[in-house]
Amino acid sequence: MKRLLCVFILLLLTACGQQKTIEPPEQEISPSKTQTEPEYPPEDDSIRAAALEGEPLSPDGRFLARVKGHSEGAAAAGLYPADTVQITDAETGKVFWEGDGFYTQSILWSPGGGFAALARSARTWCFITIIETEGWREWDFTLPDGSPIPEYTFLPYDEPWGVWRSEGGLDLTVGQGGDAGEQRYYTCAVETRDEKLRGTVWEETREALPGRYDFDHDGEPEIVELATVYGDEEQNTVGWYELRVRTGDNRLYWSHSFAEAHPGWGACFACRVDGEDYLLRYLPTMYQGYATYGYELFSLSGPGEEVAAREGSVSFDINFGSPFHESYDPGAIAAFLEEVHSLLENSELLLTTESGVFRTGGPGADFKDDLECWACEEYYDENRSLKENIQAIGEYWREQRAG
Repeated sequence: MKRLLCVFILLLLTACGQQKTIEPPEQEISPSKTQTEPEYPPEDDSIRAAALEGEPLSPDGRFLARVKGHSEGAAAAGLYPADTVQITDAETGKVFWEGDGFYTQSILWSPGGGFAALARSARTWCFITIIETEGWREWDFTLPDGSPIPEYTFLPYDEPWGVWRSEGGLDLTVGQGGDAGEQRYYTCAVETRDEKLRGTVWEETREALPGRYDFDHDGEPEIVELATVYGDEEQNTVGWYELRVRTGDNRLYWSHSFAEAHPGWGACFACRVDGEDYLLRYLPTMYQGYATYGYELFSLSGPGEEVAAREGSVSFDINFGSPFHESYDPGAIAAFLEEVHSLLENSELLLTTESGVFRTGGPGADFKDDLECWACEEYYDENRSLKENIQAIGEYWREQRAG
């Protein structure tokens, strides 16, 4: 009964204007939206002061984030709001940046400590501020159309709301999922330009690819995810695809980008060699008669770095008779193709944008057709060795160029 009386008095004081309140941004609320409070229950029946969650100390140890003070007048979901959030010198305590505190706040640092992403939530809304640590400029995250995160939409509570992919590159999840509303995914790029911190935002979808692979050989399978990042004609942005490997607890482990535009062509496979899983990149290319074929077979280390297991390449051209003709070695070409074809035989396609066509799934053996772009079928004889066929194809092109 005493607790109920205390809560009633707090609510009465708030209603009478005797307590500082936090006003949400002005925005029309659709009656059809489910208006739910974020649930962050206290461990017991007491009301606690809001804390700072996430990563208070920057990776380089230079900066320390903290909350300072709290208001005991207006509690929500078992929390008193913090007065301020500060980023300080980790050694001296000197304050470099300060902003308003709320009921919840969480901070994530970029790998080099050049940026901090600070998420804060009030009663009915939340927002994310990106802070750069050189000039202490800031940028508030917006959706791709420039609008803020809608009211009554909150960040995930029991999973990461953000992951820094690189210095200046951040993936965000907005929405709690389930009954609290769908989750939407965004990738952001931030940079200092014209003395201001600016951000570009793309929306993306994520799909877990089938198959269980252990690319770091630790006995625990990773999650392989395909992200489709959408461009926006009005914003003059171009979309792309991203292959990601996540740990079992959903931590981003490794990623690589591909695009349908020519500079972004690529193909990646999951390859099985001697009972172990590897990633295989292979993209045979030929332009104006000049060819470069190369592959990389690699595993992942503990930090998610690529560890080369095997690699190979071969270059040649079919511009016989040209003063720019360089080389055409049937033996070297055949040796390379036999090596990479044996890897493809034991591979599954994860993603390709080769020739500007997106595909995912299917056997890697389908990509053993890497002679088609320049070899004539009538000169390929199944009864001859690969080297003999490449020799015959070279003679064909020599005659064509001479004529």
